[in-house]
Amino acid sequence: MPTPSFDIYLVNGSITAFCGPHAESFKNDILNSSLLGELASTSKHSDNQDALWAGYVDTVSKIGWITKSRELKRQEFSAKSLLKIIETTTGNTLTKEEKQGLLNAFLQLKKPGSQSQATKAMIDKLQANTFAPCDETNACASARLTIVRSNASIITLQVAFKSAQGIGIDILDQPVLDAIKDGKPNTWLLVSSLDARQYDNLRATVIKKIGHHIDTDLLHVPTPSRLA
Repeated sequence: MPTPSFDIYLVNGSITAFCGPHAESFKNDILNSSLLGELASTSKHSDNQDALWAGYVDTVSKIGWITKSRELKRQEFSAKSLLKIIETTTGNTLTKEEKQGLLNAFLQLKKPGSQSQATKAMIDKLQANTFAPCDETNACASARLTIVRSNASIITLQVAFKSAQGIGIDILDQPVLDAIKDGKPNTWLLVSSLDARQYDNLRATVIKKIGHHIDTDLLHVPTPSRLA
């Protein structure tokens, strides 16, 4: 059967997945505004997960992202993939088709040699987001992912984790991630939407602020209509 419609981009190395059909102009607005949020937060707070998240949300909120709900909490997990953690954190928010589309996006990123530039960008981002080692055998890092649903609702999730196998492409769908044993929140969730009228007045400013990053830090990951 045909796979659900999905489209994948890397925004400064973070995955953005569009589920269902969306106008190219809408995609560009989401990608550009999200990129500004990424650049603003990582330039100041790359080693502090709470501040990293707060900086991102603060930036996108000022340029037209309307918050519907926000949540930060601690989840206990062991030997989980990033995909499974996302499914647990979002609960019933994502439909079965959207979860399948996200799985397809992850599989596409992992296809050997087919998306080397995108895969390298994602791994570079993950490794840039590592922070103080948990212990001698684990690496600690965080990942941020955005899912744009078919109804134009935006789900943004940041997850902190540790891995004894290092930080690489396998974290997407392999059970290699564990919760950091520090008692702190390790998942940050934002559900929002884009106010088109507000963003119309800010679009030129956003594009000016991201400058050359629009060409270097936005990567489209081509996807086939079907995945084997």
